[in-house]
Amino acid sequence: MRVSPHRLSLAYAPAHDAANTMPLEPNNQRLLTAAQGFLDLGLPLDANEEIERMDAEVRHLPEVLAVRVGIYRALEAWPLMQVVARQLALYAPDEPDWTVAWAFATRRADSLDAARLILVNAVERLPGVAVFAFNLACYEAQLGDVASAKAHLSRAIELRGDLRLRALEELDLRPLWDSL
Repeated sequence: MRVSPHRLSLAYAPAHDAANTMPLEPNNQRLLTAAQGFLDLGLPLDANEEIERMDAEVRHLPEVLAVRVGIYRALEAWPLMQVVARQLALYAPDEPDWTVAWAFATRRADSLDAARLILVNAVERLPGVAVFAFNLACYEAQLGDVASAKAHLSRAIELRGDLRLRALEELDLRPLWDSL
């Protein structure tokens, strides 16, 4: 079974920060809820149609962009996901989900090394976030740096012990296991 590091923390339900957002008007809220529902049902094109029906002036809001990230991930539209996840990561730099999403999309849109750099910066900025260390271990293993992968994986498990079992199932860590 393949465990996506992305699933470790990323649920595309937007975090609502009432202090920084205005409530959506009822029609836009209904469309956003419908979009999330379609996405949950595995219907990303229908979800996107609902987003497109929203008023243009609210489509840039974080709660809307969060659903867009899920849509683009489901469609494997990596460059679009990369742009939107980066915007969310810049908007909410202390929210790990968006940085992980940005790195995930960057890996697929650009390169593994570019994604690795996003996570290196994230680990330096927020060293206590296990999902950063776990994903960085995966990327380092895939790039052939087994020693760094081992160090990052150890740190991730130190921060969150439940990652030990997930690590055993993670295909991106296979180079690490093969080296033992």
